[in-house]
Amino acid sequence: MNIGIICEFNPFHKGHKYLFDSVKGEGDRIICVMSGNFVQRGEAAAVSKFERAKTAVENGADLVLELVTPCATLSAQGFAQSGIKILENTGICDSIAFGAECDDVDALSAVCEEIRAKDSEIRAALADGCSYPAALRKAVDSPLLDSPNNILAIEYLTCTSLKPIAVKRIGGGHDSDDVDYSASAIRKTMAHKAELKNCERAVLYRLRTMSAEDFADIDDVSEGLENRIAEAVKTAANLDELYDNIKTKRYTHARIRRIILRAFLGITRETDREPRYLRVLAVGDNGKELLSEIGKNATLPVVTRYRDAKQAGGEVLTQFENECRYTDIYALCANEVLPCGEDMTFGLKYK
Repeated sequence: MNIGIICEFNPFHKGHKYLFDSVKGEGDRIICVMSGNFVQRGEAAAVSKFERAKTAVENGADLVLELVTPCATLSAQGFAQSGIKILENTGICDSIAFGAECDDVDALSAVCEEIRAKDSEIRAALADGCSYPAALRKAVDSPLLDSPNNILAIEYLTCTSLKPIAVKRIGGGHDSDDVDYSASAIRKTMAHKAELKNCERAVLYRLRTMSAEDFADIDDVSEGLENRIAEAVKTAANLDELYDNIKTKRYTHARIRRIILRAFLGITRETDREPRYLRVLAVGDNGKELLSEIGKNATLPVVTRYRDAKQAGGEVLTQFENECRYTDIYALCANEVLPCGEDMTFGLKYK
């Protein structure tokens, strides 16, 4: 069975290894769809996508595909939908596995059906400026929606018919201080990591060149939030101050961080958010075999290097070159500034 996992591995920890070991039986193969160099919490990934993909295959993944930045920095709903599209477009994925606070697929599916039935109420709440988790909770009265990984799991179930495999998360919860099972706790202990704060003045410079109308063209900006952002940008001396000055009960810190990151990267509502290719970041023990099967069954082109994107041309090339630009910007987020061109020169290594 080919098992899909949508992930960030920011960074990889024992909980991720536990998920791999829990779902992978003899003859099974794991296909990961992983965020690139910028992640869903609106930050630079602590470790580059190539290093995180390498760690994943060293721990049991067979193939790691990239979730491009315009998709990886969406809210939970967009993040889930984009990841699912990539898995489904491989043409060979049989199931999707995920870690969640609740491992009862029937219970998660029941909430999923209620969300479908109340779609208009959720959209209305979002239009009023509610965060996505708040909009869900407002429409659907279920404690399962109080946990972030449950929300992602439910989103997966909402947008795919792939067979679900739920694994109960172990160790400390989301944003706990458990350095074995919490990515946020591990990031706090890392002496050398990439951070948006490492190019803070560049971010503030970019934002100070933008008008309220420019901010209105960024996803998740509504209900006059563009004016609040434009005013906050004028006085903020650092990113933390900026986030705090924009924050209200209506807008979560994660939503604000995503907006600011997308503004900095130049990702607007017009930016293509439809996955246009299958970008291979790393291959494991069964990776060459999987790539051969995907090559025969995929409905999107497989890209392992720049030449593949160039040959495909059109939307594939445009999206790939945009991703190269985001990687070059990510190079400024490292502790020591890195040169441009890593995406262009990256060569796939087979185990």
